[in-house]
Amino acid sequence: MQTDSSRLQELLDRWMSDQATDADKEALLELLDRQGVEALTPALREAWDNLQPGMAMSDETKDAITHRILHRHNSAPVHRMRWWYAAAAVLTLAIAIPFGMKLWKSNNTTIVQENRQPDVAPGKEGAILTLANGQQIVLDSMGNGLVASQQGTQITLQNGRLAYDAAKAADITYNTMTTPRGRKFQLLLPDGTKVWMNAGSSLRFPTAFTGSERRVEMTGEAYFEVAKDANHPFFVTINGQTDVQALGTEFNIHAYADEQHINTTLLEGSVRVRNGNNSRVLTPGQQARIPHENGSMTILSPDLDQVIAWKSGYFNFQNAPLREVMRQLARWYDIEVIYEGNVPDQQFEGELPQSLQLSQVTKILTKVNIKFRIEEDKKRLIVLP
Repeated sequence: MQTDSSRLQELLDRWMSDQATDADKEALLELLDRQGVEALTPALREAWDNLQPGMAMSDETKDAITHRILHRHNSAPVHRMRWWYAAAAVLTLAIAIPFGMKLWKSNNTTIVQENRQPDVAPGKEGAILTLANGQQIVLDSMGNGLVASQQGTQITLQNGRLAYDAAKAADITYNTMTTPRGRKFQLLLPDGTKVWMNAGSSLRFPTAFTGSERRVEMTGEAYFEVAKDANHPFFVTINGQTDVQALGTEFNIHAYADEQHINTTLLEGSVRVRNGNNSRVLTPGQQARIPHENGSMTILSPDLDQVIAWKSGYFNFQNAPLREVMRQLARWYDIEVIYEGNVPDQQFEGELPQSLQLSQVTKILTKVNIKFRIEEDKKRLIVLP
């Protein structure tokens, strides 16, 4: 008896080789309905290996796939997130392969996409390092190896992460790591603290930690995995107004100037958040929310998966209003968002990979009655009335 896994593989092979009948396509969607997108990953990898040059899929077929997936479970909210993700995965299969992957393994054949629609590529790993002397180094254009040496501190780049070795440091200087919109990056500080920086962020830090404390300054969003050192507490100063103190812990700070609040969310350990005369100690799972302008601190218990989705390469739009969704897209795709007419009072749910082209994201978002237009030459996303 054929298993669901082997049946899924068979149906994918047929679809990818353009031999699937309507019944095959319906059966594939039924299997995805029953098993969830988790079953797709290994099969998709094998299907990719067997992919033949020249395979294409019509716009009508892509639209039908999207509509089929997004409307299967309108009456079952419990499945909503899974099916948003499934939609993204199948859209990646249906759109990204013929549209974005230009070079195939067989003889490096180039596929030219006809009638190409305006689009914007997703962000990527990258950052700008500003040294103490003002020199700027674009890290996404560099390979592994030594980046710079400052006062005995060696700075190296290895597999997309910058690391500082201050063992021979003769003096302390300050560097600034900036992740422009459309970039994110990882950093290993001189004390061994790991930092993940989201798009549109900056971190200022010393090339060596000395004295009784370790202190850095940030804007934007970053996730910290602080190296344990009880004798030298770790401080993060946020936008020059809020301090987070940690010993050995993991936490996320979301502090974009265009958002209403500064959010510090604790995942492990403990931190103390100070803002003016307000001071609170957080326990794992808690979030300190502070308005940018003259507000008191509020303690919440957020969805942790949603808070750190960006670190794992996802958008998580659970209960997110339209403007919040657009701000996330603007930072990651480095675009300007323009609203024509009134902004719809619409909330979104679901999780999408950040690897999608902008057109794929908007294709999914249009299924909740929001219309968009992409102006690729101006890097604009227009929200239509």
